[in-house]
Amino acid sequence: MIKKIRQMFISSFRARLMINVLVSYALAYGVNFIILYATQNFKFLHTNFTTDNLVSSIIILVLFIFFFFRLTDITLRYINYLSERIQEVSYGNYEIYCQIKYDDELGMLAANINALACILKEKEEESAILKENERLAYDAERNAENQKNELISNVAHDLRTPLTTIIGYLELIKDNSNMPVQDIQNYATIAYGKSRRLQTMMDDLFEYTKLDQAEVKINLAAINLSELILQITDEFYPSFQDHNIVPVVIIRDQNIFVEGDGQLLARVFDNLISNAIKYGYDNSELKVEVVPEKDEVSIKVINQGDTIDQADLPYLFDKFYRTDTSRSTSTGGTGLGLAITKHIIEMHNGSILVTSHNNVTTFVVILPRIQGEM
Repeated sequence: MIKKIRQMFISSFRARLMINVLVSYALAYGVNFIILYATQNFKFLHTNFTTDNLVSSIIILVLFIFFFFRLTDITLRYINYLSERIQEVSYGNYEIYCQIKYDDELGMLAANINALACILKEKEEESAILKENERLAYDAERNAENQKNELISNVAHDLRTPLTTIIGYLELIKDNSNMPVQDIQNYATIAYGKSRRLQTMMDDLFEYTKLDQAEVKINLAAINLSELILQITDEFYPSFQDHNIVPVVIIRDQNIFVEGDGQLLARVFDNLISNAIKYGYDNSELKVEVVPEKDEVSIKVINQGDTIDQADLPYLFDKFYRTDTSRSTSTGGTGLGLAITKHIIEMHNGSILVTSHNNVTTFVVILPRIQGEM
């Protein structure tokens, strides 16, 4: 019986009010009965019947109101609790949680407050994500604009120097009709060399643009990396002799295969060996080492030269980046060679890294390896 009454008390707001009314009336009537019994038996008061009924009614009413408010105070405290939680939600605190004490309308209200707080929290998180995405999109757009301006500035700077030299020597030849043939030949040779350099720079620029915009189609095939490295190294022997560089090629397996585009991979190692000669010391050793592992192969190009500053290492593969602050083009290229190299390696699902210390610089290319010919 008590369990059923308790179930009614928590499952229906109307039933709870009715129970409060009945209990309050029963308590008021019981207390009034005790008071009347005391006054009649112990003769504390001497009143007539009409007066007794009036006093009894007043006592019952007062006691009923007193007990009713005391019993409903439990519900009122819970309503105040819910009101405070709603106010916290209105202030933007979506972390609150209402305890659900009843299964009635108040319990439903508490559940709705929890659901509302959860929905508003999700909306706030979505709004924050949208704002962050907008910020990232704005930053990306601004970065693209900066890169475009940087591209124009760098291209203009790199093309202006050889172009100015070419124009200068051609003007000397044009304006001096009596110039000795030997001088004309010397000036023409210089202008031709600068023109070739200009052509190389333009080729690098167009190649990088194609790679950056994914316009290059990869012709995948099984490539014997060991043979490719040997072939490219042989092609550099005239340069090795010009700089008195001793090449050391270490290949631990003559049949190391990777899946890739032979021409693109050849460009990678051509760039790395060319840079090693260009920036390495004359009368030194240049080492190319191929280290096979189970699922990948590492190709190391090691040269002896000035140590690259550690602050420059993370930016070596950025386009137009040069370690020389003067942007001298006497030894440096377009600043695109390593950027092109990194693009090609990433197109082959590989990676590249560089270390430099104690006058030894090492570029390491890591490519996925395949077992045997495909």
